[in-house]
Amino acid sequence: MNGKQKLSPDNLLKRFASRSSEKEGYPDVSTSQVSDALTKLTGKNGVVADIKPIDNFKIIGRATTVKTSSQDWGTAIKGIYSAKKGDVLVISCEDDKTAVWGELASTAAKKQGISGTVIIGASRDSAGIKSLEYPVFSRNVVPNAGKPLVEGEININLEYGDTTIKPGDLIIGDECGVVSVAQEMVSKVMIEALKIVSNETEISNKLNQGMSFMDILRI
Repeated sequence: MNGKQKLSPDNLLKRFASRSSEKEGYPDVSTSQVSDALTKLTGKNGVVADIKPIDNFKIIGRATTVKTSSQDWGTAIKGIYSAKKGDVLVISCEDDKTAVWGELASTAAKKQGISGTVIIGASRDSAGIKSLEYPVFSRNVVPNAGKPLVEGEININLEYGDTTIKPGDLIIGDECGVVSVAQEMVSKVMIEALKIVSNETEISNKLNQGMSFMDILRI
């Protein structure tokens, strides 16, 4: 025995777990790396298109899903109390002309221990959300809101473009956007993403040593 630890999938995950995510056992990887890993493994990039953070936030957690009208922010509030601590609330609306999320909803969600909210639709109260330091990602930001109708659905599959988001899927968000990983693929995708991290680190080291990017890529 040479004393070196064998680089197994479990060891990879433990080795690269960040301080912010180690409680849940997730490694510190970006949406770009996860999307590349998904593309390699499944042929689909997992991107929740056109969604961007309200501030410089990063989130990772299991999805609690909400489908509602953009005129009905009451279902979004119901979703807060349907989610488990550490979950990411994913809200899907048919349009983004009216906000279904704002500062008060963020305050309630933060109190419940929710990791963040992703809105395929519109949010509002950006300044208040930033002051709370609660992660919110949305497709649009508008000042107007609807009513607490509570006519939508909780924990159903959401179809958005080429991406399907199911309850329990892993949601990852950062400055570049949001990616969804099917729960049955999480371990494989994370291991592949960590390989990408390792490869990118090697390339960065070579670039810093003065090598040409073209030579490194052999193109």
